[in-house]
Amino acid sequence: MRAVRFHGFGPADVLGVEEVPEPVPGPGQVLVRVTAIGVNYGETLIRSGKATEVVPWYDLAPGALGGEVVGVTEDGRRLIGFALGEGYAELAVLPEDAVEVPDDLSDHEALALYLQGATAIAAVDAVRLAAGERALVEAAAGGVGSLLVQVAARAGATVVAAARGERKLALARDLGAHEVVDYGEPDWPALVEPVDVAFSSVGGAAGRQSFELLRDGVGRMAVFGFASGEPLDVTAADVFRKGVALVGFGIPITPANVRRAFTSGLRPVLGEALPLADAARAHELLEGRATTGKVVLVP
Repeated sequence: MRAVRFHGFGPADVLGVEEVPEPVPGPGQVLVRVTAIGVNYGETLIRSGKATEVVPWYDLAPGALGGEVVGVTEDGRRLIGFALGEGYAELAVLPEDAVEVPDDLSDHEALALYLQGATAIAAVDAVRLAAGERALVEAAAGGVGSLLVQVAARAGATVVAAARGERKLALARDLGAHEVVDYGEPDWPALVEPVDVAFSSVGGAAGRQSFELLRDGVGRMAVFGFASGEPLDVTAADVFRKGVALVGFGIPITPANVRRAFTSGLRPVLGEALPLADAARAHELLEGRATTGKVVLVP
């Protein structure tokens, strides 16, 4: 089968398509013929070698890239899940309890709601967002951010969407944001009133700026990513000084969370759909912040 591999950390062009042996499912696993592959920013960090700088507990080496896939089993079931091994490939192995995709969702829509939708819903739950509160969403036109805007607005919050460029700000408004701010501008925090909750997926200096916008004594920040390639620039002393709470979590994927995302009625934003051979291009688009919504590869 064809699969995307890389043999050394580096820029997107280290990715290439190769012929590799077909995977063999073990006990509790199922083989699927892949029909669509979700591409996530975290995979660009893995490919570049930066992931271990941000999350040093990752033990990563060049080779295959995994991720979420939609595929069809031999008996015709359309499943979605994280590939066990090769993910950017024509065939993949999934856990036997992988979730079946509802008929009313396309592959692209399902991938846009799978990891990102479950994350958005879990993040809002984690900070106990309440009606009437102000909520700041970083990267508000991205895969998670575009869904967070909707979930937070549905919860009755005043949503402040932070994104780069008028095209992305317009999308955030269309999705229900009450206020928008371009966080590519150096003075953007001065344009935002304090918030009760911040949803942080960028890390680095931008994450620190969001943290400082939290209301002292009551603010909460959900941290679920470092798209800048830098860890969140906040110390325990900073948390103590402001009297706020930081909530961090990894991948909140359970069958129940996924089904909740699939039946939520959220509007997924669909980005580019590219051939498997264009995996490098997909990574370049993500790294260049040139995308909105979910990017997928099609074998």
